[in-house]
Amino acid sequence: METISYILIDALRFGFPYSLLALGIFITYRVLDFPDLTAEGSFTLGGAVGIVLILAGVNPWVATLLAALSGAIAGMITGILYTKCKIPGLLSSIITMTGLYSINMFIMGFQKGNTSGYDTVARLGENKSLFQSFIQFFSKPNYNIILISLLIVIIIVIIIYWFFGTELGMSIRATGMNSKMARAQGINSTFMIILGLAIANMLIAMGGSLTAQINRTADINLGVGTLVVGLSSIIIGEAVFGKRTFKNWLISVVLGTIIYYVIINSAIQLGLPNYLKRLLYAVLITVVLIIPLIKKALNKKEGNNARVKKHYQNL
Repeated sequence: METISYILIDALRFGFPYSLLALGIFITYRVLDFPDLTAEGSFTLGGAVGIVLILAGVNPWVATLLAALSGAIAGMITGILYTKCKIPGLLSSIITMTGLYSINMFIMGFQKGNTSGYDTVARLGENKSLFQSFIQFFSKPNYNIILISLLIVIIIVIIIYWFFGTELGMSIRATGMNSKMARAQGINSTFMIILGLAIANMLIAMGGSLTAQINRTADINLGVGTLVVGLSSIIIGEAVFGKRTFKNWLISVVLGTIIYYVIINSAIQLGLPNYLKRLLYAVLITVVLIIPLIKKALNKKEGNNARVKKHYQNL
């Protein structure tokens, strides 16, 4: 019972911050239909900027918002490379991600006056994080982290749902569905792609900042594997909870992240070595990706069986 409680608490503690990452990838992957690899760089960027600003004495809430803004700038750069410089989308995001690696090293080194790029870790130490600057509802820190993260995620989901129901948000969705048709309707698809990538990476960087504050440290490898986490969460959420409406879709992404972390934590509790975690990620996302094919094959088989049965009944 204690093990189950630990698995659930840990899944919620990291699941909610990572659900912001999943929502950001959802915007690029599902809404914009854009192959964006910027996430791994912008997630680390959010963590680095947030931690370093808090160490510099900035209010944790302000530091988190500025960290999110830094992610938006990273997304804009990818969008500009794609739309203005005519570089393919995948390559544009790889260029930004590669550049962010050095920038993140510089930011974390800047914390101690070491801008040579060798100091790749920024530790929060005794400085207050966002989770310590809010009202403490529970005596246990983990419960406060879960509650505050949940409140942030709820607010973000409401804002996303409202925004993508506006004319501007619908224009972004239309651009993702068919950019040529969107341009024919008078929509500035170039601006919509840049704006969509900025919003997506803003959410990703915010998730990185929250995660770094929970860990009380940011390091250069913080964003490694984030694309797998995000994509797995999206597909798990869609498979389990469906995507009947846009609101349902957003909630599915958040809940999919929690399920993802329950699976990962359960595997670790069962004795999976740390060095096999990446292999588990790869296997998990492979299984999740082939679930729709399996369901389609089963539905086809059921349809064939029904037709055969009906044929024999008519004889």
